[in-house]
Amino acid sequence: MQIIEQFTQGKTGDEALNEDKIVVAEHFVAVIDGVSSRRGQMLQGTTIGRFAAETIGAEISRLPRQIESRQAIDHLTERLKTISETAAAAENKNFGDTLRRPACALVMYSRHRREIWRVADPTFMINGLANTKSFPQEENWAQLRRAYICSRIAKGEREEALRDNDPTWELLSPMMAEFKVFTNYEGPFGYGVLNGTKVPDAHLEVFGADHAHDIALASDGYPYVASTLEETEKVLQYIVTEDPLMYRLYPQVKGVKPGYVSFDDRSYIRFIP
Repeated sequence: MQIIEQFTQGKTGDEALNEDKIVVAEHFVAVIDGVSSRRGQMLQGTTIGRFAAETIGAEISRLPRQIESRQAIDHLTERLKTISETAAAAENKNFGDTLRRPACALVMYSRHRREIWRVADPTFMINGLANTKSFPQEENWAQLRRAYICSRIAKGEREEALRDNDPTWELLSPMMAEFKVFTNYEGPFGYGVLNGTKVPDAHLEVFGADHAHDIALASDGYPYVASTLEETEKVLQYIVTEDPLMYRLYPQVKGVKPGYVSFDDRSYIRFIP
């Protein structure tokens, strides 16, 4: 494999807080997107999103080259479960009580299998054609947030004031908490994530890449994934500059906080398989 270009940056601009991770191993390339804790939960001195990304990244590098997708995801799941439970116990923390399970989204390429495997919503591109994924509930939350912000602006509030003190978290957090039940759930509204519990077959996507001469993998911190990093970054920078509250051009469940460089952590890697 030949790496053409890669980039990762956390939303704060501080690499120590970046919950995304790019992995380049002999037999695999991956982008991992750690799930942020809105309550700022920590494990072993780092955020639980970064803990998940670092743990999964280390385990990917150890996977045997011939492993198939189901075996790989089950192994990564079990290792995240074991390692996170051991770390939590050492700090007298309990999952579901004092701590949420570390979790992450994943997209990875198997050089031996010539396949792309995805859990959750990262984007990949084969020969310039992007494959994106989104969750209906998140789209609905983003539109609800947009409507709420518009209502506040219609009453005379300024975008700058709403960005400094975003009121939408109180609106969305009860629904987000309630919908956690759909994590790795096979029924309606279910979605996949690596968090130490079984990822159902329905949420493990496998795509053939035999015909690929150019592959890009990216986390959902990019609104649009293009065939080059420069173009991908250009679109992002336009959106966060023109709409830092993230409700007009690319509605999200959160905006760019003052002092931050983006609305989410982001990663992009392009390579010749």
